[in-house]
Amino acid sequence: MKHFIKGAAVTVVVLVVLMVIHVICNINGINLEPVPMGVISAICAMWIYQGLIRNEKNKEL
Repeated sequence: MKHFIKGAAVTVVVLVVLMVIHVICNINGINLEPVPMGVISAICAMWIYQGLIRNEKNKEL
């Protein structure tokens, strides 16, 4: 259950950051492509999640 909550929290944080980036870019007239941004945000979310899980595994040992 802890992993699910951590995954959901990481997803929410990444989506909020992505929305802020899109709003700022849209205000300035910069159009971001959805496919590369989706791939980048997914990779960042995986790295953050793996970092959280790695810290948890190190504490158990």
